[in-house]
Amino acid sequence: MSTFVVVLYLVLYLAALALAFRNRKTFPLSESIMVMLILGLGFTSLVYAVAPHLSGFTPAPVPASELAFVLAYVGLVSVLLVVVNPVPPALRTDFLKSKLIRLAYKLTLFVIVPLTALRLFWDVSWGALGFTVQALPRQLLAALILSLCFGGFNLVAGSGAKPLRAGAFTPAQVLLGFPAVFFWNVLEVGLVEEFFFRAFLQGALMQALASPLAGICAASLLFGLAHAPGLYLRSADKDGPLGERPTLLNAVLYAVLVLSPAGWFTGLLYLRTGSLLVPVLVHAAIDTVAHVSEAITAFRPASRAGVQSA
Repeated sequence: MSTFVVVLYLVLYLAALALAFRNRKTFPLSESIMVMLILGLGFTSLVYAVAPHLSGFTPAPVPASELAFVLAYVGLVSVLLVVVNPVPPALRTDFLKSKLIRLAYKLTLFVIVPLTALRLFWDVSWGALGFTVQALPRQLLAALILSLCFGGFNLVAGSGAKPLRAGAFTPAQVLLGFPAVFFWNVLEVGLVEEFFFRAFLQGALMQALASPLAGICAASLLFGLAHAPGLYLRSADKDGPLGERPTLLNAVLYAVLVLSPAGWFTGLLYLRTGSLLVPVLVHAAIDTVAHVSEAITAFRPASRAGVQSA
């Protein structure tokens, strides 16, 4: 079964690559291949050199009811992300309030509910869910190195960092913005996504398939596809990887070709360390580079923003 899953992932990836080639007039094929090679192969290989190997894989039977719950809950969350907007219409233009509401919603949906269910009904240990710290100095050093490498790449090549590269903000705005957005992303992105896709989903799939490789492939594919609706429904994002009005096909292709390799990187990181700490910190650092410009723009005085954008 594990071999079948790995082969299926490779077949789906190659099929997506072929479709992207046929659709290359509207799909950023060369950029996607470059990102895949750097991210999926380069940074994933870097994990072996940097991340401490603190946790080995020990196959353990997963109750059929637990696996069924994990897969069903992932499907439910995928639907809710598309059909439910937790922010009331009256607050959607308020940057801070809408962000706080979304944070509470995502923490509940991605962390609190699945964590509580696994602890109460299947007595899954805290350690098995990534809430453990071993060799803290080595883990923090690995997080720092990977954050600088991956975050630096995002700063140089990422579309979200264009305003930073253009010098759109003052040094004070950047110095204040980075730590504030990083702290936010530790919760809103790092903990939310790494717990859900690594500890909750990947952990169950690795055990059910009795194979770390198969579990990482399956979880990475689902991780990428979970972002496809957001890519498709995102409008007026001219700086995004797919432009302002991406097609559903291009959103799915981007999810498979570019985002699923990100799952290899964080999936291997979680497997080697057996802890959520490094994946959470690195994921937060990567997204901080991508989104700090948005936060600075939202909070700086309107008059100052007008002067700098003129």
